[in-house]
Amino acid sequence: MPVLCSLSDVCILDKIRSGEWIPSLDTGKIYSTAKKANLKETPNSNGYLTVSRFPVSHVIWIAANGPVPLGFQLDHINGNKKDNRLCNLRLVTAAENQLLTNAKFTFSQVQEMRRRYAAGATVMQLSRDYSCNHSVISRIIHNQTYTSDIPIEDVPLEIRERIVSDFSRGISINGIRNKYGVQQAVVRRILEEEFSMKKEDKE
Repeated sequence: MPVLCSLSDVCILDKIRSGEWIPSLDTGKIYSTAKKANLKETPNSNGYLTVSRFPVSHVIWIAANGPVPLGFQLDHINGNKKDNRLCNLRLVTAAENQLLTNAKFTFSQVQEMRRRYAAGATVMQLSRDYSCNHSVISRIIHNQTYTSDIPIEDVPLEIRERIVSDFSRGISINGIRNKYGVQQAVVRRILEEEFSMKKEDKE
């Protein structure tokens, strides 16, 4: 039985089936056989990448799974609207997507969630306490989101000291990133600042 979908998705499907577009599920890029190059991506007013006014996320999804059914939307799992790899896309209802979009937490709140989960709190308990969809909580505690876009100034002194201590004990930068949910660039800056200060003190 055919899936009810938007006319836009039907057009995308035609371009894929005709061989005009060859989407890469691994990179999220779209190759044009006519131009013999990847199509130029342009962000729309909401920050999502498009090609010829079609959402790149839909092109990638349709290449793997077919059109997006009416009533459903695509969610970028890691929160990065420009990351259109298939592994970063999932089908959600409009209501679920709204909950995911509206969930905004401070760095301290995220760390508290992870501490409570490690201490035995359940996803459902955290979901109730923070008035947030359980799928968002699950992504946070498993470091699938809130691992980027955290300004170094927002990292509490206590966490910064732990990061330096862990690194001194031999934990890798990637291990620290996974432990605290802080992007690698921020971890590196914290370590660079710390060791730069120690060097200045010695001099």
